[in-house]
Amino acid sequence: MTVSAKKNLNIIIDDQALSKSINSNISSQYQVNFFQGVDACLSASENEDVALVLCDYKLLGENQAEKLAQLKAAFPNARVLIIGDHCSSELQITVLKQGARGYFDYSSSVDNLSTAIRCVLMGEVWIERHVISGLIDALSQTPQITEQQQQALDSLSPKEHQVAELVSHGATNKKIAIEMEITERTVKSHLTAIFQKMGIRDRLSLAIFFRDLR
Repeated sequence: MTVSAKKNLNIIIDDQALSKSINSNISSQYQVNFFQGVDACLSASENEDVALVLCDYKLLGENQAEKLAQLKAAFPNARVLIIGDHCSSELQITVLKQGARGYFDYSSSVDNLSTAIRCVLMGEVWIERHVISGLIDALSQTPQITEQQQQALDSLSPKEHQVAELVSHGATNKKIAIEMEITERTVKSHLTAIFQKMGIRDRLSLAIFFRDLR
């Protein structure tokens, strides 16, 4: 049996204690490369096939939008996850709108970091539950439904439409399963079908689309 290569993660952290904690938490699952600043990480852009960049929020500095844009340009196939102390919903929404795929709060523990990284690598967004509603509101715009999108909407089954509506209200798969009296596996199957029919890549985009329809 062929063992798949570990995915490369670039970690931008200048706190030695935090770096050690992160390394012990995820080094068995990923190939971890540590950098003490954004510029040092950017200089290594030609050397790695990086799947994810984990960056300490404070190291983005005052020009955080520019730094995030540079990281995304240097590592076009990588997703960016911001890590930092407890912060406001507004800050989390800001970094997401600037291109990050999540904000991980390490103020309590880094024990869930591997879960956060796995979710982001799978295309999900990692933020605190209470931020979701505010994020959807912030990103919502007057919907411009194309004929193709309308046809995709019309192709959804009643149950698929219900799943999408519940997602737009921030419901988890478990909550949807309970609400609809189906299994979580069935919920996942419905979501896969919805993504394919709608041409939507992830849960957040689906939530925003259906929130705009209300």
